[in-house]
Amino acid sequence: MGRCYKWQPHEGARHAIPRELAVNDVGQTLCDIEVTARSDEWPDEARCWPTCPECDLAWREHEQILPWPRRAKAPRTNQQADPPAPAVDTGMAQLA
Repeated sequence: MGRCYKWQPHEGARHAIPRELAVNDVGQTLCDIEVTARSDEWPDEARCWPTCPECDLAWREHEQILPWPRRAKAPRTNQQADPPAPAVDTGMAQLA
């Protein structure tokens, strides 16, 4: 099964657009911006642009991927704490 969306740089961010958009087709990003599809070969500077958070969330929901960043899990409360480390006898007490 292929992905339904691809990523395209637009106005300083990477946005998700429908995969079926061909070069020069007009369509909507997942964050509802109208864009004209461009080549899948990105300029070097666009490779470091941030991902649009709205597109990312909508894409992850569609692909059934957990949101990012994920929330930390609650600490476990049913486990016993680790036992304390044993004291090291250096033999100093025997010298006195």
